[in-house]
Order: sequence, then structure tokens, then C-alpha cells
Amino acid sequence: MMTQNQILCIIYFDEIIGPSTLYSSETLAETTDSPDLNRILEFNDEEGTFIFAYRKYQTVNHIFYVDSKLARGGKDLMMITYMIKTAIFKDEIVDVFKYLDSKAPVLEDFASEIRKLNDLTSILHLKKSALTDYVLDLADDELKKEFLKIFNIYFTKLSPKYKLETPIKDKRLLKKIFIIGAPRVGKTTFLKNIELIQFLNIKRNDLPSRIFEVVIENLEILKYDKNISAFECKEFENLQNCVSFSQGFIILFNLSDKNSVIQTKEIFKIVDNTRLEMETELAPLLIIGNKFHDKEDIDPEFVYDTLEIHELKEIGVKVKYFPINILKEDEKVMEALRWLIKQII
Repeated sequence: MMTQNQILCIIYFDEIIGPSTLYSSETLAETTDSPDLNRILEFNDEEGTFIFAYRKYQTVNHIFYVDSKLARGGKDLMMITYMIKTAIFKDEIVDVFKYLDSKAPVLEDFASEIRKLNDLTSILHLKKSALTDYVLDLADDELKKEFLKIFNIYFTKLSPKYKLETPIKDKRLLKKIFIIGAPRVGKTTFLKNIELIQFLNIKRNDLPSRIFEVVIENLEILKYDKNISAFECKEFENLQNCVSFSQGFIILFNLSDKNSVIQTKEIFKIVDNTRLEMETELAPLLIIGNKFHDKEDIDPEFVYDTLEIHELKEIGVKVKYFPINILKEDEKVMEALRWLIKQII
């Protein structure tokens, strides 16, 4: 199996330290773009199977309880997660959600086998060492051997029977939504909060949720280094390519600071001038004024005038402004993203 292209992991809820890893086929801390499984388990304690997409990985998860004399309430909470990077598989897996959904019975059978393991719950309640990668390391050789035998059997059952391929990145197929803003306006906070909102809605499997997941996967902060007057973009080597393959822009500034609005405008102007030189249309603009707690908001007219929102609308640019406290007003964040999605699709 190719490293990090597919991962099988089992975590459980430790009554003292919270979510912990029983065992994983890969060290998740070293895996980029993988979901935070601990946070998923923190927000979910209801038994069942659900699909969750996160950036490069798509996952199927099964939450279940194991009887335990040592646990508070007589049961330990556990979750099995199987995740894959669909980009590395052949075209046979067209509908990854359908494929993962078909693996729900396999996860249920795996959970049944875990319940049968003698003394498994006893190691879940041992005092943990910071040097222990997996709780399974604390088990005796017999339990380890029995567990790993079952683990490998079900990993094989979960893995696609198709040939694995090395992904070929065709940058012409990449489309990004870039987040642009002055320093310390909450760009990283905004991105992390969107991901948290997604965590809280992981059991929804409808079309809008899937579209939302795709949008999150393609969000990127377009960092600007004023010292060298250059942008940093993960996928592309220059700003021209960033502009060419953009689907939209999220403009973010501090709604309590006029200088933040001006700085954000200056940074975005560089992007827009590049777009004008290339003679391409301006992608939809979602403008967000981040409302900081206990800070006074600046005059809305100053925002509209500085960012030339009325002028942009007059020339046909799809643009909308939302004043939002990005840490507290989740519904408004969702409303703003829904507007941007509608402009793109």
C-alpha cells in the first residue's frame, strides 16, 4: 500500500486526556491535509457510520462503544476511520462517496471483531507516556499480534482493488479561491473556523454540503511579503498563474481599523492590476469586514468608498460585502460562503 494515500486509524476517548490513537497505519501528525480525527470524536458520541471529506482526503467513519468495567458508564467510545486520497486512484472510483458508503458494513464488522478482543479495554485505561505513539504499544505481544492480524485483514477489505497510480498534477485543472488581506486581520482564523463549521456538520451528506467541502479544499491564503513585494502561492510559481486559475477571491480586513482597509485595498490592487494586464475578467469577490469584539466598527461608507464596491458593481463584477465577527457568527460566515458559491457555479 502506498504511504499516506490510504490510512486506517482507530481512536478512542480517554476519560483523562480526551481523544487518543489506539493504532494507525500512518502517523497522522506527519500526514499533511488529513482531518483532525480527535476533534471529530470530541463532537460526536452517537453510534453510526458517516462520510466526511476534508481537503485531500475523503473518509468513512464508524463510531461505536465497547463494554468496559473500567470505563465511566461501563462503555468506552471508539471510532474507526478509513481515509483515501482519491487523486492517486484510477478513474474506476468516480463516485468516491458511493465507494466509501459501500464500506460501512466492513467497518461495522471490524468494530464487532474489536469488541471480541480480550483485555483491549484494559490498555485504554493505563497511564499514558508521552513517548508512546499508539496505545497499542502498551499491550502485551499476544494482544498486539491478535489485533494487528484483524487490522490487516480489514485494511485489505477496505482498500480498492484497482491499481494505484502516482498522481499527475495538471495545473490547468486546479482552481483556487484566494483569501487576501492585510496582516493580522484574521485570515488564518477565518480558514480554521470554516473547517470547524465543517466538522460540526460532518453527518450531513447532501449536495450543498459536498459543494461546501470542495470550496474548503480549494481555499488558500495568498500571502503577500511587503519586504520583497511578492506573493506566495503553493501551487503556482507566479502571480499571473494564481490569477489565471482563480475561481474567486475573499477580501478580508479589520472592520475596526481604517488602515487595515487601506492596506487590504493596496494588496488586492496588485492582484487586480495583474488581472488587467492579462486582460481577463475579475473573479467574484467576497468582501468581509472582520468585526473584533469590543471594538468600534468604522463607517460603512468608508469601506464602500475605499474598496470601490459601487464602482465594481457598475462594471459588472460580482461583489458583495459582509460585516462579520468570524469567530462568533457562524451563520453569517456560511451565508457569505453560500453567496460566493452561487456566483461560481
